[in-house]
Amino acid sequence: MRGIRGVRVGAGALGLLGLVAWYGGGSRLDVILAVAGAVVLALLVWEGVSRLRHGNAAAEFAASHGWEHLPRTAAYSHRFSGEPFDATGTSVRQEDVLRGMYGGIRCATFTHVVERQRDGERSTAQVHQVTLAELPVALPRLDIVPENLAHHVAQALGGVDVEVESHEFNRRWRVIARDQRYGHDVIDPRMIERLLAPDAHGRSIRITGGAVLIWTPGRESVDTLAKRLDVVVGVARRIPAHVIRRFSEAGGSLVDDAPLTGPAWATTPGVLNSRSYTGIGTDADGDGVEDWRQRGEHLGSDDETR
Repeated sequence: MRGIRGVRVGAGALGLLGLVAWYGGGSRLDVILAVAGAVVLALLVWEGVSRLRHGNAAAEFAASHGWEHLPRTAAYSHRFSGEPFDATGTSVRQEDVLRGMYGGIRCATFTHVVERQRDGERSTAQVHQVTLAELPVALPRLDIVPENLAHHVAQALGGVDVEVESHEFNRRWRVIARDQRYGHDVIDPRMIERLLAPDAHGRSIRITGGAVLIWTPGRESVDTLAKRLDVVVGVARRIPAHVIRRFSEAGGSLVDDAPLTGPAWATTPGVLNSRSYTGIGTDADGDGVEDWRQRGEHLGSDDETR
């Protein structure tokens, strides 16, 4: 909404500039050039202000929650494939990377920026917000996409649709993988239940390269980070234990033996602030912390396959 308001304000200002140029005796071409130049300037200013605000909010979040904030890196540029990582440009980077623990799982969110050089001037080509949960093992790529995007993704991946027994799931989602057996192994009844939850609706979800990730065009505020993390962590937790074990035994383990550190709220599922209840999980005992562990939801748990 802020972006829309900015465009409206800019459009009003540009109209005023055009009127000034018109009544000042300028030709139609002069007016068009003046307005075009002002449009470019307004967009650049708005982009700069938006980026600055987003960066400041990320830095404040990191300082308040004990997360790591990297203003700029290229660490994720070649780690993943598929949209939005397949886009190429003269500059590919991640801005305002936030990394920390959520529910005992290492997570990250960042703005993926792809820029191209045009006539000696740098212009932003693509900006996406990516949020991910790290996995203990590198799994083959599997895309879980809304029905209307399935054909496009299947063509790009060269995979096939994986149908399941749930009519409601098949109506909403398409699971695309190169190995149908692997797709059926991952999308078990508990995973289907999680993906039918309202917070996952309409999102594109990918399991690949040791992570579960989602992405959206533009920059997303830290105000929505808990909801995004709940989706990727929820999917990561529902990957069946036998799938994790099979690929770990095949040499795909990425387990970091370093112990989880940080305050309790950093290692307790569903908590993303200073020991405060986020409203995402279940707080049955009223202690202000979601009771995920009481329900046996921990990554790779054998309970999840029962």
